Amino acid sequence: MIKQFKLDALFFMGLILVGFMGYTATVQADAQNNDPSTSNAGDFVNLSNLSDSSKDKQDNFNRKVSLPGSKEFIPGIENSERDYEMGEVAAAKQAQPEVDAVALENEAIKAEQEQASAQVQQQAQTQAAATTVATTQAAQQSTARTVGTFKISFYDPAVLGSNMGYSGVATNLGVIPRGSRLKITTAQGDVWYRTVNDTGTFAYDNPYQIDVAMPNSMIPSYGITSATVEIV
Repeated sequence: MIKQFKLDALFFMGLILVGFMGYTATVQADAQNNDPSTSNAGDFVNLSNLSDSSKDKQDNFNRKVSLPGSKEFIPGIENSERDYEMGEVAAAKQAQPEVDAVALENEAIKAEQEQASAQVQQQAQTQAAATTVATTQAAQQSTARTVGTFKISFYDPAVLGSNMGYSGVATNLGVIPRGSRLKITTAQGDVWYRTVNDTGTFAYDNPYQIDVAMPNSMIPSYGITSATVEIV
């Protein structure tokens, strides 16, 4: 009987002790919530876990708690921390240039057109140059008139006391008029250009003889020869 009484006494004392500890914890929590200088940064309380008897304390849990450094948070709400000294942080997104496929295609087409135009212009210039050469040659051929094959002799005007120089030839002026520009091609392949500026007694004996003015030191070794004469 005494033993049973001791056990019952110990049981009741344990209940009293547990109740006292719970009361002490509740009072301490209320004191912290009512003290604005106390930080509750680590006490996140889920309001859904409160008992009906504690609903009247929801305002305390929903109250913003200020922290040092202009920071604050709301107990029981995740991610509610806020620092007023920090500005809005926007993630810098590097702008990527957009590739305009249509513009690229247009540039490629334009480049091809310019290249084709340059080729056409180059071909036109080449053809124009060829046409000019052909026209010049045709004009020369049409202008040049073959007089015939003449006997060619040489003389030195300086030896004869003349100052007419060595750019002229003596001809029968009735066959080749004075002032005619001649192209003389000898049978040996030599080509001279001379202007008719003289005549001589030989011309009356042989109208198809030309006397070419030339220094004695330059007269060809073959001497008298034949040549085709053209008026150019």
